[in-house]
Amino acid sequence: MTVPPTDADLVQAVAARLDRLVAEAPRTVVFLPYPCGLGGQISGRVHTLLLALALDRRPVFLRSDDPPYAQTFAGEPAPAPVGTVVPARLDAAQDDSVVCYDAARALPFDDALLLPLVSAKLAVAVPDRLALEGAALAWLRPTLAMATFCESERERLGVGGHCLGVHLRRGDKAVETAFVPAAELNRHIARIQEDWPFEALFLASDSPDAAAEIECPPGVALIFDRDEQRFNNANHKMLVDNPALAEQETRSAYKNIALLSACGGIVGQDNAHFATLAAGAIRARGVPPSRIALIDGRVAERASPAVSALFAVKKRLRALARRLLPHWTMEARMKRRKG
Repeated sequence: MTVPPTDADLVQAVAARLDRLVAEAPRTVVFLPYPCGLGGQISGRVHTLLLALALDRRPVFLRSDDPPYAQTFAGEPAPAPVGTVVPARLDAAQDDSVVCYDAARALPFDDALLLPLVSAKLAVAVPDRLALEGAALAWLRPTLAMATFCESERERLGVGGHCLGVHLRRGDKAVETAFVPAAELNRHIARIQEDWPFEALFLASDSPDAAAEIECPPGVALIFDRDEQRFNNANHKMLVDNPALAEQETRSAYKNIALLSACGGIVGQDNAHFATLAAGAIRARGVPPSRIALIDGRVAERASPAVSALFAVKKRLRALARRLLPHWTMEARMKRRKG
């Protein structure tokens, strides 16, 4: 029988279960990452932990870093499995000793399968997917250097539970979907302010012009780190060609995830990992869903057939380019760099 959690129960139950699986589980689920932004790679680690919880398997990470990024989390890499590794499934029993979460090919989890499985293993009711992801993220401990840096930045900027976190995703996101209009974020900021009068707004963005797009409610202080270096590009692709920047950009990226997570609520989009990771961390602390707004990342396309058609064409062209020019994919470029 599962019991309703208090704020800390779910996080504690997830941590205890993962510790036990790491120590005792005879079968494993291996995370197979692919080169993408740091938020996407951290989300892949979190999803691997969710599979471990659901399937009673030991989570295995083959690297301590996340190429082309440097190391974020403490821990040693595990040896690679020998032989064929099959994808993990929630909808069927698997006797394989090793299964994998292949981030490049994984389909979205079916919450109707995932949440009851995990609830049964934990004996604690999981309120929603966000809370579960946040509890799993809390189990991943940053290195001491990273934790110290993030805490120093949090104190310097004055970010905490009195702040609403806002993530304005720009940069290369327009390759995938049309930018979410700032007006959409501003609408949710005003709505949350009516229910919860936050004192400050912490703005994280890859755009140096973000502060000009976001409207702070009257009397609310805007916190925007103007000292942060922002390239407003495909960060992970830049790092493949400029590996000397890996340490700096890893710290900058994780700092923004950590500071958004420290806020008392968040506004972002549902297809941007910084926002979804932070939303999970906030929800796992027992913050009510009314303070969390993850906007449909395709809202601009749904509002305009012309914009939708344009991005459908872009998607087809990108898929065609990957087939015709495989040597220019991220994976191929990283292999050449290693060679």
